[in-house]
Amino acid sequence: MSAKSDALETAVTDYIRARTALDGAPGARARALADRSFARLAALAAPRIRYFTRSYGLADVADDAAQVCAIALHRAAERYDPARARFTTYVNWQFRAELQALRHRLHGDQRCAGRRHVTATLSLDALQAEGAEDWLADPAAEIETEQGAADNLAALLADRLVEDWAARRRARLSAPRGGERGRDARLAAEKALVRHHLTVSDAAARLRESDRHIVRRALADIVHHASARKLH
Repeated sequence: MSAKSDALETAVTDYIRARTALDGAPGARARALADRSFARLAALAAPRIRYFTRSYGLADVADDAAQVCAIALHRAAERYDPARARFTTYVNWQFRAELQALRHRLHGDQRCAGRRHVTATLSLDALQAEGAEDWLADPAAEIETEQGAADNLAALLADRLVEDWAARRRARLSAPRGGERGRDARLAAEKALVRHHLTVSDAAARLRESDRHIVRRALADIVHHASARKLH
C-alpha cells in the first residue's frame, strides 16, 4: 500500500480511538482530542477530495463539493469496519457517491444516456438501490485488493516456510545448559530473525556476522526442501 493510504488508515484509526474514548467518558478534553483527530483525517483526505471534485467536473462548485465530501468522510469514519476493507477504498466510494449525487442535482445524469434519467439528490444508500455500483466502484479497488491478497498469501507462505524450517532446526539442536527452555528461546529468536529477513529485503545488510550466518543457512535449507517438494 502507498504511504498516503497508510497515513489515512492510521488517521482514521486514531479518530475511531478518540471517538470511542469520547463516547465512554464525555468531556471537553476528549471532545477536543476527537476534533483534532478528525481534522487530521480531513487534512489527509483533502487532496483526494480535490482530485475527485475535478474528475466529476465540479471544480466550479468546489465549496459545495468539499461540504458534501466532509459529510461523506464523517460518515465513512463512523461506519468504517477495518475487517471488511481498507479505509482508502471505503472512503473513495463514499466520496464518489456524494459527488455523483451533487452532479445529478446540478446537471442531471450526464454519464450514461442509456440509463434511466435521475435528477433527484441521492444518498449512498439510494445510489446502491438504483443499481449504480458500476460507476460507484473505485477503479483502484481491484488493484489494491489483488495486491493485498498477494501480500497476505506471501506472508502466509513465509510463515509456513519458517515454521517448517524451525521444526527441522529444533530436531537438530541439542539441549543447552538451559535445557528445553533455553533451546526454545534460542529457536524463537532465530525464527524471528529469519522471518524478518524474508519480509525486509535489505535486512541482511544490517545483520551481525553470526546472525547473517544463521539466515544464510536457514534460507539454504528452506530452498532445498522447497525444491525437493516441487520435484515430488
